[in-house]
Amino acid sequence: MRNFVISLSSATLRRAHISSEFAKEKVDFEFFDAITPETMAQAVDDLGVDISKTELRKCEIACLLSHAVLWKKAVDENLPYIAIFEDDIHLGRKSTSFLTSDKWIPAECKIVKLEAFYPKIIVALNYKPLINSKRKLALLKAKHMGCGGYILSNESARNLLALLKQYEVLIPVDHIVFNDYLQSNPQDIFQMLPAICIQDHRLTKSHDKFPSFLEQERNLRKGEDKTKVKLSLLDKAKREFLRLGTQTVKIVKELAVLLQGERVVRIQGERVVRIKFK
Repeated sequence: MRNFVISLSSATLRRAHISSEFAKEKVDFEFFDAITPETMAQAVDDLGVDISKTELRKCEIACLLSHAVLWKKAVDENLPYIAIFEDDIHLGRKSTSFLTSDKWIPAECKIVKLEAFYPKIIVALNYKPLINSKRKLALLKAKHMGCGGYILSNESARNLLALLKQYEVLIPVDHIVFNDYLQSNPQDIFQMLPAICIQDHRLTKSHDKFPSFLEQERNLRKGEDKTKVKLSLLDKAKREFLRLGTQTVKIVKELAVLLQGERVVRIQGERVVRIKFK
């Protein structure tokens, strides 16, 4: 298994962090210098994609291209599987065997999502146990965003590259892989349970350690304003009413899914930092 970590060449702190994470598990990896807005012209030509029509900010396009170039690398070098990570993830304990060999991956698993992103996901009832491990694989039945860590087969890399060329308007990379591709290939993507990686901001609930310019750009595109506005009592009551209504609809949907032979599970991303209490 070849492991690639997407990272800006200038990201010294992040590179030190990820080197430490992989060293703890004695796993080899290679840095892939992330595409930037200044360097993405060549990637666009190599991939044959149109970036002229999109609401994505330039940093988001560069992020998408970084992943896609690695998909192409898997195809060009005829790699049976490739593991792709972002540079702010934490690795779980006992993840070595999953990142040093691909022999454990069942033939029907075209993509294995290694990361925990949502607190809850929807998977098929039947699990695939993994030999000599408490972890298991579950067929992913609904979108689970994030591209912090995943494994692609050569076949799925080809399919993703073909799918990418079909977009008239580009969308974020995780929406392509873990929503659109999932919908068109519902038997291909499996989630590892428990997850063996999690991005730092999901684990710590903060971007303080690794400030993300990409996240800032994404928020600007979405028109999100982090400035808090003081609400009146009436506005607060309306907001709470809407929240409860949304929660009720969500519960009903999850119950319906359960009755159809699927279930909602909570993913536990393992904390990598081993804190000893003395």
